[in-house]
Formats: sequence, C-alpha cells, structure tokens
Amino acid sequence: MTRNALRAIAAVTALVVLSAPAAAGRQHTGLFRVPVPGEVRAIAEDVDMPWGIAFLPDGSALMTERDAMTVRRLTPSGGRTDLGRVPGAEGTGGEDGVLGIEVSPDFDHDHHVFVYLTAADGNRLVRATLEGESLTGWTTLFSGVPRGRYHNGGRLRFSPDGRHLFVSTGDVQIDAYAQDLDNNAGKILRLYADGSIPEDNPFPGKAVWSYGHRNVQGLGFDSAGRLWASEFGNADHDEVNLIEPGGNFGWPACQGTTGDCAGTVLPKRTWSTSAASPSGLTIVDDHVFVATLVGQRLYRLRIDPLSNLVDERAFFQGWYGRLRTVEATPDGDLWLATSSDKDGTPGNDRVLHVAVHPDDDWFRLPATGFPVGTVPAVHRRGSGRCAHPRPECGSGG
Repeated sequence: MTRNALRAIAAVTALVVLSAPAAAGRQHTGLFRVPVPGEVRAIAEDVDMPWGIAFLPDGSALMTERDAMTVRRLTPSGGRTDLGRVPGAEGTGGEDGVLGIEVSPDFDHDHHVFVYLTAADGNRLVRATLEGESLTGWTTLFSGVPRGRYHNGGRLRFSPDGRHLFVSTGDVQIDAYAQDLDNNAGKILRLYADGSIPEDNPFPGKAVWSYGHRNVQGLGFDSAGRLWASEFGNADHDEVNLIEPGGNFGWPACQGTTGDCAGTVLPKRTWSTSAASPSGLTIVDDHVFVATLVGQRLYRLRIDPLSNLVDERAFFQGWYGRLRTVEATPDGDLWLATSSDKDGTPGNDRVLHVAVHPDDDWFRLPATGFPVGTVPAVHRRGSGRCAHPRPECGSGG
C-alpha cells in the first residue's frame, strides 16, 4: 500500500475517532501530524556542490551546482539531464557562484526559471525559459548586490500567493553593509517576478524587506504565510528567525541574543555555531526543517501557536556529512543535498530522497480524552516501516 494511501486512511480514521462521543467532562484536546524523516535513498551521486533545488509541476526538479555553475534536471527515479552552464556566472573559489533557484508559480504557462548567481560586477537575479532540455533567453532582472568570496546569501523563495519573490543576500564580510538601507547586502529582498520593486515594501523605493542579516541561506513560508529564515552567525550563535517586514535583525551589533540587541528582532531559535551552521530551510506541516553544515544534521522544529519553535529533534547526525539544502517535495517528502566543498574534491556530493511519514504519535488522544479502554492513548501505525535508529531511516540526535 502506498504512503499516500496510508495517509488517507489515517486521516479518515482520525475523523471517525474524533466524531465519537466523549464521556462527560472528558474532551478531546487535539490532533497533531508530525512529519518524521524515514527511508533514505540516493537520487543523484557524483554531483558538484548542489546548492539550489526547485520542483517542476511534473515532480522532477532543477538543481544548481554552485562551483560548476550549471543547472541540471533530476527525476525522482534518478534521471539526470544537463541543462547547461549559466552564462555570466563566475566565482572566486569561495561561497559564490550559481546559488538559489526557483520555478515560476505560473510555470505551466511561462516556463520561467529564476536563478541567483555571482557575476563579475556583483550578485544578481536572472531569469531563463525552460524549453525542452535547454534554458534560453537569459535576462537580468535585478542587480546591484555586492559580491564577495564569502557571505553571499543566495536563497530564492516565492510567496505562497506567487506574487512576490524573496531573495536572501549576505553581508559579503563587510559588517556595516547589513545596517545600510542603501546597500542590498545583508538583507532579505522582496521583488515582483519581473525584478521590479513592490510599492508596498517597508522602505519606499527599496527592495529591502528586512535588514541586519549576516548571511541568510534558508527561506520558507508556514501555513499562515509567514516567512522564516535560517542565518549563519559569527562565533557564537546561529539563528532561525521569523521575518518581520522592515525588521532589523541586529547584525553586527547583535548576534543571536548577545550584544547590543535593543530595538532588534530576536531569533526564535539559536544554536552554537559548532552545532549548526544552518543553510537550507523548508517547512512541512508547520514543522521547520533546517540543513546544517558544521552540525552535519537535519533539525526539525515545530511552530507552536505562540510562534515559538519547540519540540526540536535532530536527524542523520554525521551520517551524510555537511548538509547544504533541504526542500519539500510536492507530496511532502524531502530532498536533501550534501556539501563536501571543504574537502577540495569536486563532484563527490549527493542529492538524497528522504521519505516522510506521519509520526507514531501522529494523532495523539490524551488519556483523559475518552473513557479508559475506549481509545488507546496513542494510535500507532503498523510495523511495516523502517524502524529507528537505523541510518537509512533516520533517528533523533
């Protein structure tokens, strides 16, 4: 039986259970779905620094290779098509090159693909049209973002309504840029899909949506349409932030919750830099997944009703090395990209498919919710899935 069928059966079962009459004074208190990473298999091996992943309507994905400066098309079964080198892209052997990628919300009609890259005169947002097995008509939509050997940001994410494209940029190791509203480095930018600046941005005439960032490499939207971002700290704290339009996120005076943080937006979660270096971020059922480089693990955190990040759990710690990117597939699984850029060997990274299952505690019926013996406290799925803590299944911490 397929996983989607199991999900459907579980949903129907939950509705039946929740419609059952409760005993007097004993009310049901909630239904939870907790996405749990499960079986892992390789989709692509021998790839060179996969950085951005964006899914097409047919379920295949476009993947950028940062240092090779190429775009490839990957299918879930492992098929690979080379779509060519991105024109005008160049790097310095650092963290620049071909970075984030997004697919147009109206792809079925316009076939547009968006890429964030490093060029000779700075970082820029470009657009191409996917025609068959080629990307054509490359056009620069937005430029004027400083480039550097390090801290280039680079993640792209369309808003849930498809109207705005968000772009993360880094401070390119010039701290003062992050607080300078006339400079696009160290920011999260908000643009229309044609590269123009929305008139309702918080700073008139500017692409800046939020500022005071050191190096944001992860962006994702929750079910309420709110933007979350993962950010590399300096020596003390890495961060996950809930982005506020016009918000100052503190860098360089404030790092995490230390330093001069008056008047800044504080992070929702911090880690020591030895436990994280958070890059990619994606959200599944209001659970934030963060891929980490130094931490070599995939974090999962739940967004609670007060907008806090709780119930943290780590998966795959040390099993696949440095993890750059995590993206949710259209059906709620994950693709995870490794990042072996520190070993000096090109072409030795992987893109992994991670099956996501409802947790064993998917719908938890509190012991006080029903008469004893009527409904079990926890409804467990059958035993037909891979059991923790085997590496191919994932495990906590």
